[in-house]
Amino acid sequence: MTDRELSFAELEKRICAMPEGPASVLNTPRWIAICNVVGMFGIVIGLMPSVLIKFLEPQMWMVYMARAGVWAAYVGFAPYMLRTTLLVASNLWRWKAEQVKQLDHDLVEFRKLNRELAEFPKELLEEHVRFAQMIQARLTSKLGLLVGSLDKLGVIPLLIALGIVLRDYGDPTAIPTWLAVLGMFLVITYLIAWVAAHMRLRVQLYETVLSEALERKGG
Repeated sequence: MTDRELSFAELEKRICAMPEGPASVLNTPRWIAICNVVGMFGIVIGLMPSVLIKFLEPQMWMVYMARAGVWAAYVGFAPYMLRTTLLVASNLWRWKAEQVKQLDHDLVEFRKLNRELAEFPKELLEEHVRFAQMIQARLTSKLGLLVGSLDKLGVIPLLIALGIVLRDYGDPTAIPTWLAVLGMFLVITYLIAWVAAHMRLRVQLYETVLSEALERKGG
């Protein structure tokens, strides 16, 4: 590694190359992530006829659209719910042993990464740490402006929206307009919060490993 190779792209590449250890079982497979997105769109599609019916004459296609959204939500979230239930049950049963294994694994891998990063000049590491801190502060500020504290609620907003769309099995006339709009708002803001929170966590990881390397170097 040379001085000019210290970049966040290179840092991300090296972090991704690190073995994840026992915790890799918790990673959401790509196909399940796609199913979750389908489920979110299903909620929006299922609630949209409840809003359109206030402006357009009721038509049978609205009922079909609402029911299609309900089924998309069912099918989309079913794999995630089933997998999450099984993983939680398994990890609750043997959480202590799994945690110890993961900590030992992470210590070895991050020690290697810190040793490599500590080869860079102190000034370069300090610059990257300051920049990571600045980006993290901006992300936190923007996240608070866009979605408030919704990111702290986890999947609760999504579950509320899912409950709204499932309550009357795709009947557009049974859901009040304000409730349908609320459900769509919760889905959209949850998606924004989910992406922004992951971005912030990644920058926090960059700051942590760079700060550790700087400390190892004596900064």
